[in-house]
Amino acid sequence: MMNTNKLTQKSLEVVQEAQNIAIRNSNQQIDQLHLLDALLADENGLITGLLVKMGIDASAVRDRADECVAALPKVTGSGRDPDKVYVTADTDKALSAAEDAAKHMGDEYISVEHLFIGLIDKCRDKTADIIKLFGITKGKFLEALKTVRGNTRVTTDNPEDTYDVHGRTSSTP
Repeated sequence: MMNTNKLTQKSLEVVQEAQNIAIRNSNQQIDQLHLLDALLADENGLITGLLVKMGIDASAVRDRADECVAALPKVTGSGRDPDKVYVTADTDKALSAAEDAAKHMGDEYISVEHLFIGLIDKCRDKTADIIKLFGITKGKFLEALKTVRGNTRVTTDNPEDTYDVHGRTSSTP
């Protein structure tokens, strides 16, 4: 498992939201779909903004992810501990790929864009179907990211707030 101390505040929120989505849906494990859904949960967030820059309907991607999460097997009943959810091997691979992406990009922290790159790199099953359906590629994503991030590196645990993904001026340097 990745070092959670290396996650940005937003990435940590996304991982926690993925867990919450799994719990709300009575799923016993955190699947890549939960992570994708959590990354798209913030309508004004970086990933949503980057998808829009790529010409992709981010709310349609989220709706599809929601549908797929709703279709996952539910575990209910007396034998279920609602607070115990497990990370699937595929999700763990995506998180490891996110860590590798951060290192490759020279970043000190794993931010939401790294999580999304990890998902693109290691997507499986329904998550792969969604990414393919909407034509999301690593190349297009990195291109959109470069327009927002430029050559800046992630050196703090709160870089996402400094990106101008929606064409607004940022108050943070």
